Amino acid sequence: MTQRIPSGILPFRNRPHKARQCCPLTFLLLLSSIASQATQPNEVSQAVQSNIAILQFVTNKTLTPQEREQVAQEVRFYMNKDPQNVTKRDGLIAQTLTNAGKYPKDAPRLRELWRYDIAANVPHNDIEYQMAEKYDPAVVMDRAHGRVVTENSLVSLRACTEWLAQNLHKPPPGPTFIATERNYIGSSYSSFSGDVQDAYAHVARNYPRAVDFFRGVVAAQRARFFAGNAKDVNDSKTAALDAALISRIAYNIVLRRAGGRAGTGARVFDYMVQQSLLNHQLQRSIMKNPPLPPPN
Repeated sequence: MTQRIPSGILPFRNRPHKARQCCPLTFLLLLSSIASQATQPNEVSQAVQSNIAILQFVTNKTLTPQEREQVAQEVRFYMNKDPQNVTKRDGLIAQTLTNAGKYPKDAPRLRELWRYDIAANVPHNDIEYQMAEKYDPAVVMDRAHGRVVTENSLVSLRACTEWLAQNLHKPPPGPTFIATERNYIGSSYSSFSGDVQDAYAHVARNYPRAVDFFRGVVAAQRARFFAGNAKDVNDSKTAALDAALISRIAYNIVLRRAGGRAGTGARVFDYMVQQSLLNHQLQRSIMKNPPLPPPN
């Protein structure tokens, strides 16, 4: 579409001799407005793609063409209403997706941050909130502590529990695991200690780090630890709790006390045992000990 040029900046030769000339400041503002209108379609298109990408990243699902169009309509609405905020958010999305691609093991942490932000701060009638709830529904919303447990949290909890069961030489979780944990965590979350709440909410972030941590532990120590825990893990619920707590402890200690260096695994493992944070009575030990510093 041809851009209509405001009459105030018509070429000088076409103006009446005594026409009032546009002051330099007004002239610059008009040029800026024209440039902004000319580039807006590109900005809108970029914002649409960014919002689709972050939703797919957060939910681990691919949006349908109809859902993409709904996102596009909402982005256009907000671009007209508050373009600066849309542009700023677009930059945050780009930074998040770049970092997630560059550091895959940090992607779960970034995903959790965005998922909580959507749950806590996005209006419930926005398509972003609706898509997040459709594909990754919240099980527990803990606004007081900045935590949310979602369906994807339960998927990660299952994977973490499978990993623990394998090391304990126990059967893996059964087909009803996620449904059982959803009901249990949803109904009992408020009665959990802060450590247990945190462990369930951040299991997706913690689990990959726990696997790395135990790979760095001397084989004999690792075998001794898992053998000591095996006799007390007799059901899926206990296995899930142990798995979530173990992964939380590993995440905290590796990143906060050992600077994230996997090579310090044996020394850190000794520290964990000395502090009675990991032994055959893990749940009771955890709840009696002062909580670890909260993860960033």
